Amino acid sequence: TMGVLEYAKDKIMMGAERKTAVITKETARCTAYHEAGHALVAALTDGAMPIHKATIMPRGQALGMVTMLPEGDQTSQSLKQMKAMMDVSMGGRVAEELIFGREETTSGAMSDIVNATRIARNMVTKYGFSEEIGLVNYGGQTGEEHASDETRSKIDAEVKKLTDASYKRAKELLTKYQKQHHLLAKTLLEYETLTGDEVRDLITKGVKPKRPVINKDEGARGNRDVLNAGSTGSKSRLPGLGKDDASTSS
Repeated sequence: TMGVLEYAKDKIMMGAERKTAVITKETARCTAYHEAGHALVAALTDGAMPIHKATIMPRGQALGMVTMLPEGDQTSQSLKQMKAMMDVSMGGRVAEELIFGREETTSGAMSDIVNATRIARNMVTKYGFSEEIGLVNYGGQTGEEHASDETRSKIDAEVKKLTDASYKRAKELLTKYQKQHHLLAKTLLEYETLTGDEVRDLITKGVKPKRPVINKDEGARGNRDVLNAGSTGSKSRLPGLGKDDASTSS
């Protein structure tokens, strides 16, 4: 069935579901708002690929992800599509900053920043989308091979200009549609995984999925007894963590 194929695809591409992972309410909330930020920007940005799935189910090293798939085979991308990809990448980081504040923003956007920077650098050094650099191709992983020191500085400035503009566009969207952002994040906490159609219905119509809620504990999952043992006074599974294990010296 398609469900079995979908499960197998996700396991191969993203790793097995970590159903026994211990996720606190705080971590789940941060992940939900991060992924909802990606999803909202993707759904409302012209040129972005359609959302296939949004999830906060841990897989591999990821606590959540938004999967997007093209409508057909693609051998090239337009300037609009590349900008959209950058905006979607920025959505997670912007979401965290708007909801939790800069001091509580996490390192979870590292791969998103890497992706946005890579796209911007390719636009400048390989695809000829920078008027300052022109229609010139520079090789190397950083796109600065055979470039002079002056040109390298210009390339870095152009890349930053593109990523800054992308960050600004994502922030404008998430600020304007903050109500939809909150609804999407809260629904992810309840259902853990949403299809692309469910994401679009939530954002455009405010309609939640017509199926039973999966998680009624604000996204928390796993056995958290070990984490709570020290604060409740009960005996911990780990020596030295519970009050009963406290040693005294005479």
